[in-house]
Amino acid sequence: MPAIGLVYDGHAQHLPPASARATHIETPERVSVIYRALGKARLLDRLTRVAPREATRAEAEAVHTAEHLDALEALADAEPSLRGAWRGGAGGGWSLGRDMFHDAQTACAARRAAGGVVALTEAVLRGEISSGFALVRPPGHHACEDRMAGFCFLNSVAVAARAALSPRGGLRRVLVVDWDVHHGDGTQAIFEEDPAVLFFSLHRFGRGFFPGTGAASCVGGGAAAGNRAAWAIYCLRSTLVEILITRTFSLLTRVKLAGRTVNVPFRREGMGDAEYLAAFDALLLPIARALPSSSSPPRAHPRLARDWAESRREPSIRSSSSSRPASTRRAATWRTSRGAGAGPLPDSSLPPSSPP
Repeated sequence: MPAIGLVYDGHAQHLPPASARATHIETPERVSVIYRALGKARLLDRLTRVAPREATRAEAEAVHTAEHLDALEALADAEPSLRGAWRGGAGGGWSLGRDMFHDAQTACAARRAAGGVVALTEAVLRGEISSGFALVRPPGHHACEDRMAGFCFLNSVAVAARAALSPRGGLRRVLVVDWDVHHGDGTQAIFEEDPAVLFFSLHRFGRGFFPGTGAASCVGGGAAAGNRAAWAIYCLRSTLVEILITRTFSLLTRVKLAGRTVNVPFRREGMGDAEYLAAFDALLLPIARALPSSSSPPRAHPRLARDWAESRREPSIRSSSSSRPASTRRAATWRTSRGAGAGPLPDSSLPPSSPP
């Protein structure tokens, strides 16, 4: 049986400014402490190492806008700073705040984090490992297609999911399970209209808890929409214990009232293994098993839909970047150092940022 893989990027750069380094919680120690714990438990020898690499511009553009990636790249020449979130579009840019930070290494660190998750995903798809753990930073699940927030610059999981759904990856469906205490608002926003991706999140919710999103009534949109009325009725008639223990939701799944976004908002502290396992057993597994297979292309990103159509017509896979104008590719400005044999894949008001 293939082994379990590990991507570890001990990238010691991307540091908070010196004035905040002693107190800021998003530091290299977030990953190095976990790595040492794996070694102390003698688990490292049982893991297959997968080399990290930088995500390519084409891989990142399958999720993020060109404006977003240009703004990230510009951080390499910007003065190190503590800031709020960044948002693209009219009137966009950096907002006020003091928890997001960047330095000259931030863009590289974000690309390596996203690329490391993609490399791990590729190894699973090739059958070299059965599963894997990406121990990388900065985190990613608060990053939207045109927003950097919550310490997140590139949405690593979303980039890897889109790579898996590309013609080269060959998958038709992806399940993303997010059990961070904060809601993965960026991941939900990216996939909420994509019927090829089921996004399932368990998180704290309410009373101003960051980021303030992830209500149970959020069930997706477009081709991935669910029935909001059914969700509202279900939530009103169920207490938290009933939601986790009863099998009512599996009935909603069978009659296809659920969408491709499923949020399990915990409204109080103290949830532990029992509650999470109950949610997996009573909600996640029935929903995932009921998700119909699909031969349709992903809908959320036009380039992936085009690539899918091309792969159905032709035996060879063409890079989508070759069909785009050079002015939009900006390949020369995207610094990358892919590993050997990795081959390219086809191509307001914001709440205050907070730890992911």
